[in-house]
Amino acid sequence: MSRQKPGRNEPCPCGSGKKYKVCHAAEDRAREAATPPPPSRHPLADDLQAAMEMLRGEDLSRVSSTLEHLGTLLTGWGPVPGLRFDAERFHAHVSRQLDELTEAVERDPAQARHMLRLSTVRELGTRAFLEKLRAALLARATTAGLSAEDRRALCLGALLASTPKDGRVAAEDRPVLDVLFNVQWREWGAQHGQKLAAGLEGQEADLPEEAREALRKASEGEMEALVKYVESDPGLATRIAQEARERATRVEALMRQPNTPSLLAPEEQVWLTAVLWEPLSALKSPDMDAKARSAAVVTFLGAVRKALDSDKDFLTHLLERVRARSKDAALDDATRAFFTEAAVAFEAEPVRMVLAAILTSRAEPEARSAEEQVVRADLEAKTRWTAEDLEPYRALLASMNLPAATERIHRAQEWLRAHPIELPPAGA
Repeated sequence: MSRQKPGRNEPCPCGSGKKYKVCHAAEDRAREAATPPPPSRHPLADDLQAAMEMLRGEDLSRVSSTLEHLGTLLTGWGPVPGLRFDAERFHAHVSRQLDELTEAVERDPAQARHMLRLSTVRELGTRAFLEKLRAALLARATTAGLSAEDRRALCLGALLASTPKDGRVAAEDRPVLDVLFNVQWREWGAQHGQKLAAGLEGQEADLPEEAREALRKASEGEMEALVKYVESDPGLATRIAQEARERATRVEALMRQPNTPSLLAPEEQVWLTAVLWEPLSALKSPDMDAKARSAAVVTFLGAVRKALDSDKDFLTHLLERVRARSKDAALDDATRAFFTEAAVAFEAEPVRMVLAAILTSRAEPEARSAEEQVVRADLEAKTRWTAEDLEPYRALLASMNLPAATERIHRAQEWLRAHPIELPPAGA
């Protein structure tokens, strides 16, 4: 019988010759009444969609900050079943690994902690565990009273815990497991008070609690507590200074490698080139004796300090961006570790690290679009820079809705109006 519904007085499509109203009309009405309503919308549909858009978007700093919020939620809720690795297996694995990493802890605490995290998520982050974690995160997301930020953090974690249909699971590529490890590791350390656990945070086991906490915060880029502690205990200053020198040396060594990304944004490099061009040119002059070179170095250092003192936004924006990249889930562990150390080094020794970024780094700043790359290439091909030469770049950044970058080029233009510079020909 045709599925098209006829009029009441029309012949019934069944071919009986009767009118539809006395033949199959009643049967069809009963069938329609029995049809179930469309399924109701999932209560987390909007939050899951927002989390998916985050993962697909270009601004991965949102992913990092949302995962940070997830870690805060998990910490606040405590060891909830389903939202932790199995406690007994975690304890057994971590204890065993710490015994094996004793020398590594003493040699390089940060690397040892990285090795411990990696081995833990590989051992415990199985497909079965990820499925349970995903279900637990979604169930928690439906709890009444959560904010939209809370729900989206939980939904993002659930998406990152989802396993592909082919069943392949690379636990080390699941940043939600890193979040879980960090939370459970802190809980484990507080419960067991292991000496090596303190060592893995870059601390000495015999230091007072206040000193250990200050060093932990400093390792995350929060220097204020460390400064206050050093002021109250000057005997610690020598050790802190040595750690700072070693960190800066490591960052500089990594900058010399061609695969290490630049710490500068493109507009920051343009600004530094403009305001430091004269003392930098003097520093690079080949016809200098030792005394003249020493004077040129002192002049250049003074110019860097003056530039940083006169423009506090430069260091603020650079640190914000480097810290964001240190938590970027799209980057590999080694690159995130580089940005973490670089952020601390820049805050502790800004002049030295700016010098390294200018003179040592082999990588060019990464353009945010093909158009920016073209404009930058055109600018670098010029042998003279004036304020007008920078206007196409400033206009492009404005059209890209990058106000801080636009303002940075505007400041370079202001400098060039009083100090136009002559650059060497390309390839010279």
